[in-house]
Amino acid sequence: MKASTPNQPGRPFGFRISDFGFPLLRWALGLLFIYLGLTKVRHPAEYLTFLQEQLRVTDPTLASLIVNTAPWLEVLYGLLLLSGIAREVAGLLARWWLGCVFIFMGLNKALPNPEYFLNLVRAYHMVDTPWLLNSIGAALPWFEAYCGLLLLFGVAVRGSALMLIAMLVPFTAIVFRRALEIAAADPEHKGFCAVKFDCGCGMGEVFICHKLVENTVLLLLSTWLLTGAGRQLCLRFSLFREKVQASGQPEPAIPPAAPT
Repeated sequence: MKASTPNQPGRPFGFRISDFGFPLLRWALGLLFIYLGLTKVRHPAEYLTFLQEQLRVTDPTLASLIVNTAPWLEVLYGLLLLSGIAREVAGLLARWWLGCVFIFMGLNKALPNPEYFLNLVRAYHMVDTPWLLNSIGAALPWFEAYCGLLLLFGVAVRGSALMLIAMLVPFTAIVFRRALEIAAADPEHKGFCAVKFDCGCGMGEVFICHKLVENTVLLLLSTWLLTGAGRQLCLRFSLFREKVQASGQPEPAIPPAAPT
């Protein structure tokens, strides 16, 4: 009869939490990417408006090409995550995509009209001190772009992902509260998901439910990178040297002491 193997550290019941947590994270991301892609397919006019107003795509041919291909690429990436194949490639694409998103959002807030972003921050009534309000309006967009560049080039990936999580969690909570206030003040009572406003994310006016889904995707992608995904084609994944432990190798045996 085969003897039972003692539980290893980190596996109190013979398995690790990551054995279930990582697949659940991957499946959630896959389903959300499929949802976002199909939403753009169902509402091509709104997606075209976003391309023209926010991404400043003025060429009709290029805009039409993006509208007809980009949503299906999101669906394809979602299916790739659900299938579990090419996980290293999926992690690399996640790092690049997340980096590009934050570079765009940061620069879109900092360069065209920084006063507009400052007014949006003031509308949340979270900060009353003028110097602190001005500091947030001036520094936050550039910090977002900086974190995006670090992810794009693969420098301090987990630290950058942690910084994004630290920004996304309170921002999502603030946006959610603001949407509740707008929905409660609506005389027509159209509903929570009908609320549409510029939340200050750098994407223009968005429907709140769609924005919450997008922020959830950004949070899950950041969490995935925080666990160590996206190591391929990195300039320096970690700023500190990581200890590599060989798994499955027995410890060297200590020879018994000679009898005296």
